[in-house]
Amino acid sequence: MSWKSVEMQVALPRVQDAGKVQDQMQQQGRVDQNQMQQALLHEELRKRTKVTEQQEASHLKNNKQPSDDDKQDQQTESSNHSEPQYSPVRHPYLGNKFDING
Repeated sequence: MSWKSVEMQVALPRVQDAGKVQDQMQQQGRVDQNQMQQALLHEELRKRTKVTEQQEASHLKNNKQPSDDDKQDQQTESSNHSEPQYSPVRHPYLGNKFDING
C-alpha cells in the first residue's frame, strides 16, 4: 500500500486532530475522577463533622445539670404546688357517641 503525496497531505492533519481529541478525552476522564474524589472527600468530611456535632450536642444535653437558680425555682414550685394540676384534654372522638343512623 503506497501513499501518494496528496493523500499524505490530507491524512497527516487528521492524525493530529485525532490525537488531540484522544488526549482531551483522556484528560476529561482524569478531571472527572478528580472532581468525584473531591466531592466524596467533602461529603465524608461533612458527615464526620455532623456526627461530631451531634455527639457534642447530645453530650451537652445529657450532662446539663441544673444551676443553683434552677434548683431554687424547683424548690419554690414544689413548695407552692403539692400536686401538679392537669387540665383535662378532650379527645376529638374517643368517649363521644355518634349517631350513625342519620
